[in-house]
Amino acid sequence: MTVHSHHTIARASGRETLSKGWHDDILGLLMLLAALVLCLAPMAQQDGPKDAQVNEVVVGTIVLFAAAARLYHGAGVRSDVLIGLCGAWLVASPFVLGLQKTAVGESNRVYDVVIGGVLVLLALVGLALLRAAGHAERAGGGDQVALRAGSGPDRTSPPPL
Repeated sequence: MTVHSHHTIARASGRETLSKGWHDDILGLLMLLAALVLCLAPMAQQDGPKDAQVNEVVVGTIVLFAAAARLYHGAGVRSDVLIGLCGAWLVASPFVLGLQKTAVGESNRVYDVVIGGVLVLLALVGLALLRAAGHAERAGGGDQVALRAGSGPDRTSPPPL
């Protein structure tokens, strides 16, 4: 049986493949790991103010779904911005919630600022890699993975190397 595809796939350069791997896989896994820590640490600790723990679980759940969608569908500006905003909220939330007379412990404050900072950093790196890939695509043209004559990859074509 012969399978014919109308897709033309050009091979990506080594540098581009590395940045694509960093962007989609490694950053996505690090974001997913941070989300799991956010969701599971409050349950494991069982100490500290419940307001801060609820905040961490809600933000962790949002990041978990965004990172999982990012891994499944590929990275994009929306997922990086959403994860960056969640990280920024985690950095700001101990101070915002503390001003509202909501219970926030010192250990929760440090934990939220560190995890939030990591999420913001990962989102900024992801956005920078997306921007670099966009510049390379506009400048190079020949070395990028290009799909033509169709709306997307089909399941019968081999993956690009």
